[in-house]
Amino acid sequence: MGKASSAKKVARVAGTGGSRIHRKNRSWGYTLAIAVVVVVGVALTYTSRQSYLHKIDATTAANAKVAPLVGGTPWNEGYAVDICGKWQKPIDHPKTTTGISTAGNGVIHIAPKVASAAGKNATLGVFASSVGMTLSANQVQLPGGKDYVSGAYCGSRPAEVFVKQYAFAGDPTGAVLSQNPISIRLADQAEVTIAFLPHVDKAKIPAPPSYVSKNLAKALAATTPTTTVPSSTTTKAGSKTTTKAGSKTTTKSTAKAAAKASAKTTAGSKTTAGSKTTAGSKTTAGSKSSAGTAGTSAKAASGKTSSGT
Repeated sequence: MGKASSAKKVARVAGTGGSRIHRKNRSWGYTLAIAVVVVVGVALTYTSRQSYLHKIDATTAANAKVAPLVGGTPWNEGYAVDICGKWQKPIDHPKTTTGISTAGNGVIHIAPKVASAAGKNATLGVFASSVGMTLSANQVQLPGGKDYVSGAYCGSRPAEVFVKQYAFAGDPTGAVLSQNPISIRLADQAEVTIAFLPHVDKAKIPAPPSYVSKNLAKALAATTPTTTVPSSTTTKAGSKTTTKAGSKTTTKSTAKAAAKASAKTTAGSKTTAGSKTTAGSKTTAGSKSSAGTAGTSAKAASGKTSSGT
């Protein structure tokens, strides 16, 4: 009985030891498999993210290849913010890292400094973020101002965010844009109204105030490059023309001078018949012509004969 009990104990211990070794090996294998899965997952996620960012960078670069360009001719667009029927004070933020700014005059100055703010990337959203304004499809907040979210009331009616763009200052109609405000492209010489109003007032969104149009005209005059058209010069035959770059053209006619310098004939001079006279030549007084000389001599001789008889 004692021997059997001892044998059972030995067998039990031996079985238990083997089981522990087996579980230990299985535990390491499982951990290793999990680690491999995690590493592969992280690698795939990183690769996917890098590919996505590369596509974004490529799109940004492509969009920046059209006007307004980095370092190109600046654009200007008038704007105003209407909250529940009241015009808000213009934002004064003349210096930005993107180059899209406004100087408290109701004009968005668009002179991109980076590709992310140039070309098709020059949007109302970039302007808003550049000057500290919050803007989205359902929210508008001026720097340091109250936050207006769609559903908030204007008086007794709930309001929402609208953007109406006018093709030019004085455009009598304009168009309410349906896309998200942050994706709306800025436009040169245009005007835009950002409004928070009840939906029933959507068709009544006004164009920016008159002072915006005046300031926009000034900004456009200051940034529009001037083109100098070269003047044409008509020169008459015989005239001398002297032209200096950037100077006025002075033409001195020599027609009269040529007339004065024409042949001067002293009284009593004779001109040879059939001779050609060059402009400006002088005929010396007392010159004789062969034509008619014989006749004159004959008359002289005749006179002498008559006197003798």
